[in-house]
Amino acid sequence: MPHFRPLPLLTVFSLPALALLLVLGTWQVQRMEWKAARIEAFQARGEVAGFRTALCAGFEGAYGPSVTGPAPLTGETLRYYTLRDRPGWARVGVMRVPACEDGDPPQLVFVETAFESLIGGEREPVNRWRLEPFPAAGAFASRNDPDTNQWYRFDRDAMARALDVDASRVAPVWARADRGLPQSLAQTPPSRHFGYALTWYGLALALVGVYLAFHLARGRLRL
Repeated sequence: MPHFRPLPLLTVFSLPALALLLVLGTWQVQRMEWKAARIEAFQARGEVAGFRTALCAGFEGAYGPSVTGPAPLTGETLRYYTLRDRPGWARVGVMRVPACEDGDPPQLVFVETAFESLIGGEREPVNRWRLEPFPAAGAFASRNDPDTNQWYRFDRDAMARALDVDASRVAPVWARADRGLPQSLAQTPPSRHFGYALTWYGLALALVGVYLAFHLARGRLRL
């Protein structure tokens, strides 16, 4: 019959470590499934030919449909700091969009007009957009500086004042340049989360193997 006399101190340290590795592996599996669902939802939103159609149809979740122009923008633009494949400024203007109901005043929408590289200052124009909720400010984002036109946090009221429009008429979404999957989805694809999960589960299996081998060597485990 099998005989097993576990070493108390080694067991006390091994069990929590094993539990942690299993939790981390399971978390990565959950992240993989969540990321795959987000990508599927992003791609399933389809495409519409105008901003009024996109706004009036409404959408649930984090991403709206892809919108093709035209985007008749006039006036000043703000410089909103963002990271794409490199750091830079998203030039953000405001656009008037016909109301969904006849007789209502036009809606106002913040629209990205171009991406300005932080190094070199080249501007990439935008001809396709995707409606999204305003981006949340990062924990370490700098404060906005309207005097120098440098914006690090999306602030509807302050940005509306800077563009001299009524903040109460600004839609709660903005039109971000649609250049495919956003960084939050593309940077760590589901396959990478799967690889991370295999790593954690592999370490858990290795820990069990070392634990059992140590007991075999000490004669505390006999099969």
